[in-house]
Amino acid sequence: MATVDYQSLRVSMDHRMLAADPKRVEALRSVLHQIGDPDLAFHVIHIAGTNGKGSTGAFIAQALRNAGHVVGHFASPAIHDELDQSKIGSQSIADSEYATLMLQIMQQAQLSPDAFTDFEWDVLVTLAWFAQQHCDWVVLEAGLGGATDATNAISAPDLAVFTHIALDHTAILGDTIEKIATNKAQIIKAGTQVVVASHQAPEALTTIRAVAQAHHAAGVIDASDVVLTPMTTIWTGTSAELANGRTVMVRMLGAFQLANAQTAIAVGQWLVANHALTSISQVFDALKTVQLPGRMEVIQHDPIVIVDAGHNPDAFPQALGQVRQLLPTGGRLLLVAGFLKDKAVAELAKIAQTADQVWVTTPSHPTRALAGEQLQAMIPGAQFVDSVQAGRNAAVAAAKPEDVVLVAGSFYLIGGLLP
Repeated sequence: MATVDYQSLRVSMDHRMLAADPKRVEALRSVLHQIGDPDLAFHVIHIAGTNGKGSTGAFIAQALRNAGHVVGHFASPAIHDELDQSKIGSQSIADSEYATLMLQIMQQAQLSPDAFTDFEWDVLVTLAWFAQQHCDWVVLEAGLGGATDATNAISAPDLAVFTHIALDHTAILGDTIEKIATNKAQIIKAGTQVVVASHQAPEALTTIRAVAQAHHAAGVIDASDVVLTPMTTIWTGTSAELANGRTVMVRMLGAFQLANAQTAIAVGQWLVANHALTSISQVFDALKTVQLPGRMEVIQHDPIVIVDAGHNPDAFPQALGQVRQLLPTGGRLLLVAGFLKDKAVAELAKIAQTADQVWVTTPSHPTRALAGEQLQAMIPGAQFVDSVQAGRNAAVAAAKPEDVVLVAGSFYLIGGLLP
């Protein structure tokens, strides 16, 4: 089927943000049943959280691939186009496959393209594709929250994994950690094994435990029980030591990646005990090889240029902090920033001011982007540039050999710099 057919279907979808409506999940669940319950054709690891879903999911998916499984991975947001969200191994779903499956679903369930939003269709089509391609395991990342996220239409997952929970999307999920954790915890279903990342706010951990008990989960594993002590961090990754003295390498930069590694190890221990992995070394091998695009990714040397998608008050300062930690003596942090207007912009702008020099621009999003000129007014001394590439060029031109350029604030900002 030609590319144009996929594009016409994509254009015809509902493009509103309807993630707060619980009726949407019920409608999706009904369609999954009508098309033969594809979500029951494989084992599912469902991941929710504010930050760390992408890295944790990638670690787990790679570990399962290391064990020889056919692994589907659904992760959002997309970096280049929506098809990037749905992968088996390293291969994204083709536009022709997507169009064929969507038309089949429309016919089976008697639906029009605008019956669901684009993200809801992505979930439906991806689950059908994973079943069609005989995936053994699927790592399924929630898009927004948990209770009313389209991914929550699935039946009970084998595992529900919760990465770090912080304030984000407060208009939809609630304005406290407890409310957000309550929303995300609704992915827990009867019989599901729960794994919770370390360094959770006490109210988040308490809430998840309470929901797990109420939903008759199989149990709760706290990844804090995995001892992983950082040793050395350089631009190519971090070495850390387990309680037994074994050294583990984590390729992805950032202290928070050690927390994601702890979670992946905790999940891996469960997978070994349940015979999905043959050795925990399959997780360690994943940790030292996985590098996600746009997560503290070094894209240039001399001077060093790093891109990071951190876009909320939890992730953004961690990116700046990690660069500060690795700066050579006398080096400056040169920041190129841009945010979406529905984020905590005032707080993010305040954090951006801690950089030694700042360039601001407008992210590439038609409706949600904060105009770079507005951001410039919030950051004293910031310089406005008309594109992220112009910002990178200006920062590189201003950089001395010991300086580091960080481009951060949103996937919609950094996407233009990624291969």
